[in-house]
Amino acid sequence: MTGLTAQDREAIAPFRPDRRDGLARNLTLAPHWSPGGRGFWYRAETVSGPEYRTVTAATGAQAPAFDHAALRAALPEGSDFAALEILSLEPGVTFRAGAQIWHWDGASLTPRAPRPNAPDELPSPDGTLVLLRRAGDLWLREVATGEERRLTDSAEAHFEWAKSPDQSLETIHIARQGLRLPPVAIWSPDSRRIFTHQLDERAVRVVPLVQNIPDDGSYAPQIWSLRNAFTGDPDESLPMAHQAVIEVETGEVRPLRPVHVTETSLIERREAWWSADSARLFYVDHDRFETKLTLCDVDAATGTEREVLAETSASFAEVNPAFGALPNIRLLDRTGEVVWFSQSDGWGHLSLHDLATGARKARITRGDWTVCDLLHVDEDRREAIVLAGSPEDGPDPYLRRILAAPLDGGPARVLAEGAGDHGAHLREVGWPDLLAEAERLGSAPAAVAPDGAHLVETLGTFDALPRHVLRRTSDGAVVAELGEAKSDINWPLPERLTLTAADGATRLFGLLWQPEGPAPEGGWPLVDMVYPGPQCIQTPRAALTGEDLPKLAMAAALTRLGFAVLMMDGRGTPYRSKPFHDLCHGNLGDPGFLSDHVAAIRALCAERPALDAGRVGIIGHSAGGHAAARAILEYPGVFHAAVATAGSHESRAYNRCWPEKWQGPLVVAGDGSSSHDAVANAPLAHRLEGALFLGHGDMDENVLPAVTLRLARALDEAGKRYELMIAAGKDHATFKTDPAAWEAQLDFLVRHLAPR
Repeated sequence: MTGLTAQDREAIAPFRPDRRDGLARNLTLAPHWSPGGRGFWYRAETVSGPEYRTVTAATGAQAPAFDHAALRAALPEGSDFAALEILSLEPGVTFRAGAQIWHWDGASLTPRAPRPNAPDELPSPDGTLVLLRRAGDLWLREVATGEERRLTDSAEAHFEWAKSPDQSLETIHIARQGLRLPPVAIWSPDSRRIFTHQLDERAVRVVPLVQNIPDDGSYAPQIWSLRNAFTGDPDESLPMAHQAVIEVETGEVRPLRPVHVTETSLIERREAWWSADSARLFYVDHDRFETKLTLCDVDAATGTEREVLAETSASFAEVNPAFGALPNIRLLDRTGEVVWFSQSDGWGHLSLHDLATGARKARITRGDWTVCDLLHVDEDRREAIVLAGSPEDGPDPYLRRILAAPLDGGPARVLAEGAGDHGAHLREVGWPDLLAEAERLGSAPAAVAPDGAHLVETLGTFDALPRHVLRRTSDGAVVAELGEAKSDINWPLPERLTLTAADGATRLFGLLWQPEGPAPEGGWPLVDMVYPGPQCIQTPRAALTGEDLPKLAMAAALTRLGFAVLMMDGRGTPYRSKPFHDLCHGNLGDPGFLSDHVAAIRALCAERPALDAGRVGIIGHSAGGHAAARAILEYPGVFHAAVATAGSHESRAYNRCWPEKWQGPLVVAGDGSSSHDAVANAPLAHRLEGALFLGHGDMDENVLPAVTLRLARALDEAGKRYELMIAAGKDHATFKTDPAAWEAQLDFLVRHLAPR
């Protein structure tokens, strides 16, 4: 069967990865609040470029933040207005263009002294010192004089100070981009101490990665090397962060207890906090298998450490239901309390604890729903504002609400709920000092005003583009509509589905897209777009969202090619009950409960004659690639074609953090079998009956190319035919971001499943 035609390529052209910037405008709104919360500014995208607007919080009145035409005219020749980084709008406009900072007062443009630090250095809070790394050791530079002095002298190869772990999944990508990261460290508020670590990777497994086509155009392949622990590697060969407090004045290094690092360190995950008086340090420790989380309190002057409180689980314990999100923990230093996220009641709720004793003082939230994100804690009003899931027995537990909950217990107030998903801008994870500097300059957005009086919400539905709303937190009343997303593309809108799991009882949820017009004879082929997590959900909460844009673009392209598209979440996801999420643990051999996908597909095709049960495909990337390949191998009578890119087909050949958390420890029996055997796809290669496309970038450091090649060899040995695409010089994101790789997947599905 023929693949994509010229007409097909024209139809899907707007959704290509290299053209997505024009797919939609203003899907999100990021408010940059004035210090007192009187108002905020935000960047809006228009057909003629960015426009900056101010909003008065009390009334919602909007106005241009400045004279855009005048500033464009005042910019140095060659400057790109769209690329400006606005730092502050009070008073005038302070912005960064390239490496230079400028200030515009409405009439003239004045260069400001650049920051005293390079992007790979950390300035002290008082602005007098800069922390930097050289050859694995730490140095300080005085801003006023430029004088430098060495802080540490103990670094050696693979035992470096303030280093991010090699197993961060982006180490080689960052190096190839020529980027240099700042030291992994946190200054104390008084600039007299530094919390950091010396990262020991000396005994960690060495993993080579061959770059067949070097970036410099040379001909000899380049070998990169990573220190990356695999599933089941012994404790003594795992990377460990030897934490320390360093006294700036004397250079004294005060050792603390070594802790495990996951893909990143706890400092990078923003799971460490200084007390306001710089006397104490608090951090969250994770054990190897993430079954215990411990809030630790350190006396910075002595290094004495104590456990404040701990969260344990037979499966996994979390600081936020979403992987990589900010912890739902807040240190209330002024009152000696901490807001703590706990799943001990079978859901995911906030409680208030005494920092001195760890004793729980109050349950902040409760109910048959889960706190998704902690947006704001107001110590004066004694209130927390949260993004929360919906009740389990309601229409859709995944749709979020916004609640205000008293810190001292009592009923939560609903600020926003009802039809649709009530979202908000979430702060990013990153180095705290860099984010603190952004907040100080007014360039770090937040959903809730500093005084807690107002918030900006994004409402998403399944039948329209998102719109943005300004609300009061006192009563949830809408102050003003701030506008809505725009698109010049005719996006196909999905139908929200309520499905039934393979157990015949559990409610599941998904989206279905169908091509416009009547179905052809025989019906539309159906493609299941799969990502099993289990650290996230696959199904978008609205028709068009910024974080889901790449997969929504793929769904739109498939729809234009005549396919119906299914996205769904089986059992074992976050955002519902803890027991519901725990179903995923030890079950990666049935990724995302493919059995639930099979049950849903059979039911949909039986109920809807427009869907062709004889032409069902599945497509997935990374963990989704593992699931897609597993689907066609495990269920050959259901799935007829599969696209599996960068698939994690073998958990024992992967960065240990993800498989050990979700599948559990590697336990090897006397006969050589193991607790991770069921995860591997290669042993099922002999079962392939349909068409299979395997894709991988040869510079993928997240899921190593060897994992896909292991499956390919098993298919060869079983005498099975398949298609293999190795993208030269490409990394883990390739099959989502590279136009050629993206189009190759669609071409494959058209050739094997195209409407008759």
